[in-house]
Amino acid sequence: MGFKLRRERTGSSRTWFGKMLLSYLPAFFILTAFLFFIFFQILNSRNQEAARKTNDYITRQAQLVVDSSLTAIDQKITLEMLRNRTVLRYFSEPTAADLSLQVDVMNELSELKIANPLIHSIYMVRADDRMVLNMSTTYPLSRYPDAPFIESSLKSPNSKWSDLRLYKELPSETGTPVVTLTRSVSIFSGRYGLIVINVNAASLQQLVRDMYDASVTQLHLYDGAEQDLFHTDPSTAAPKANKTLASASVSDYTGWRLVSEWNDGKWITFLMSLFNVWLVLGLLVCVLALGWIVWMTRQNYRPIRNLVAQLERYSPGSGAVKDGDERYGGEFRYIHSMMENMIDQNSRFQLQLQQDLEVKRNFYLYGLLEGIRQVGPEEWAATAEQHGMYPSFGKVIVVVLEIDRSAEWRRTYGQEEQDGWKKAVEAIVGGLTEQAEGCKVWMLWTMANQLAVMLMSEGDVPDESLSTLIGEWHARIRDDIPFEMTIGLGEPAARPENIHDAYQEALAALQYKSIEGNNRILKHAGRPAGRGEVFRHLQRIDGIVDLLRLSDAKWRAEFRSLIRQMELDRASREDIEQVMNYLIFNLGRAVEGMSAEYRRLWSTDIMPALAKTLAEVEMMGDIAHAFFEALEAFEERVEQSRESRNQGVLIKEVKAYIETDFARPELSLDYLSEKFGISGKYLSRLFKEEFGLKFVDFLIDLRIRHAQQLLAETSLPVQEISERIGYSSPISFARTFKKIVGVPPIDYRKEKQG
Repeated sequence: MGFKLRRERTGSSRTWFGKMLLSYLPAFFILTAFLFFIFFQILNSRNQEAARKTNDYITRQAQLVVDSSLTAIDQKITLEMLRNRTVLRYFSEPTAADLSLQVDVMNELSELKIANPLIHSIYMVRADDRMVLNMSTTYPLSRYPDAPFIESSLKSPNSKWSDLRLYKELPSETGTPVVTLTRSVSIFSGRYGLIVINVNAASLQQLVRDMYDASVTQLHLYDGAEQDLFHTDPSTAAPKANKTLASASVSDYTGWRLVSEWNDGKWITFLMSLFNVWLVLGLLVCVLALGWIVWMTRQNYRPIRNLVAQLERYSPGSGAVKDGDERYGGEFRYIHSMMENMIDQNSRFQLQLQQDLEVKRNFYLYGLLEGIRQVGPEEWAATAEQHGMYPSFGKVIVVVLEIDRSAEWRRTYGQEEQDGWKKAVEAIVGGLTEQAEGCKVWMLWTMANQLAVMLMSEGDVPDESLSTLIGEWHARIRDDIPFEMTIGLGEPAARPENIHDAYQEALAALQYKSIEGNNRILKHAGRPAGRGEVFRHLQRIDGIVDLLRLSDAKWRAEFRSLIRQMELDRASREDIEQVMNYLIFNLGRAVEGMSAEYRRLWSTDIMPALAKTLAEVEMMGDIAHAFFEALEAFEERVEQSRESRNQGVLIKEVKAYIETDFARPELSLDYLSEKFGISGKYLSRLFKEEFGLKFVDFLIDLRIRHAQQLLAETSLPVQEISERIGYSSPISFARTFKKIVGVPPIDYRKEKQG
């Protein structure tokens, strides 16, 4: 019974198979005939496509050859202007009528022309005396046939290659079609003159002549004025071209457009018209075949439709197909497996596409912030939508959120935790902005601890609303994030070109975090830091270093006074680093003159601690505290070392004696040698090792400082002051005072006493 049923089913399937086969055979033969017709049309299309690709390739290669050759000339000439002393002398010494120098320059020009066969002619124009020097002689600019071009080039030197023009070296000449490059000397200022290089337009065509068959292809090189550089002779007419097979390429370097076209032929027109006839016939056959197929499909679809309906009745509400489902087998199982695979691949592709788009958006934003990419209103409108921004620029505020105490933050959290907290900050900023009407944000972590945000709004959103929104960011971050962040604000940008400036202003605002404090919103002050204030701080460093080197406790008061002054001046982070680095540098230079033990202490303990403080500590008060402790430790270690050695105790006694009796005129190394019973040379060496400066320098500095105090606070005559500090000659005192202080004693008193 089962065998009979299987035979019936097999016979039924064969009957249905035969009906399907016979019903589609006519369509098969019709479509086969159509395929023969369409083959020739495809062949024709492929030939045309191949011709277009050939044209494209020739165009690109020819453009590359022309650009490379012109770029090589440009770079060679620019390099010559930078390093050729003969050329520079010619321009920088215009009044020296040195014939040998002119001959040398002519030789240099001839060598440049020989080295670059494309160069038709080359000459130089001196701006001071308006003289022109070419490869053979010199002319006054007013008599040179090319004077109008030179006058225009002097106004705008260092431009790109000129359009096609006629160049005459003599008035009697008919002129040669050339393109010209001008470069100013010097390159950046242009105050000396010009160097002018002419390239024959015909030689440019010679560069690419071997790349194509002139009987088949035409090349045209159009400059900015749509003049053809490859067909400068109007008497030679180019053959008629087939515009449908043309290719074009525009040079990024010169701006010229190179066009490649096929010469037209009767056989091409004939074949194209013939294939069009076959195409019409083929389309008619295709329509008839499709009609036949549709009609026969409707006739033969009924059994399949019944089968699908029956399957739906047996599996109602079936969702996704699962592996091992017996309702799906054979071809259906294979189709299902393949579809799942395709869906999975499509999902991965969509994910990768989103990631690539995010990278492009971030790179675009980075270019705007750093000023690498200059975008005008037109380009902004064209690219804004694909990045999810407003097509109309409206108003933009650049905000920089900086993680406070970033060094401690990196030590506290691992890399995965850091990434997670960064995403949390982005979510806060993005979520609050979505709730605000008419606002969008664009975010990018430009540094490990800095999130740059472009807050964009439509033109009708008031500034107060944007400020309120930024305040909400800060409040939410303080509530939800376990570390602090400071926000820097730049001035609103009204145009895309101002985004870079606004970003720099936001960074500048963060420079004052060291003074203003962490975890707050800092707005750009609108004024640059005073360089005079920084210079005044740097001057005080020298006195602090001298006092510390001599173990004078006054250095502590001077250091605290310096810190207070910097806080009053609202010194930026950059200024603080500059002053503290100067302190480290000067102290290191002073220690270099001291004993090896002190140098080792400085290089292994003190200096690394100071450098680490500058790298990791943000607040001014913390930096000052760490520096003060490190310098006190250095002073204490030095004092302990001196007290542990006999010569250290001795040299301290000598120093104390000098500080008390520095006004003795007879005070010298011999005098101290007698008094303390040691050799003068040994005493000088000990003084240098302990304090890093010579005895005589210490004595002079002590006397001059005391003289400064007397000049500023008393009205004693200069002669009496010189005697009080140990100088027997007022002239010698005045000379020494001016050498150390920079001004004579009288002027110093006027400056201090008004």
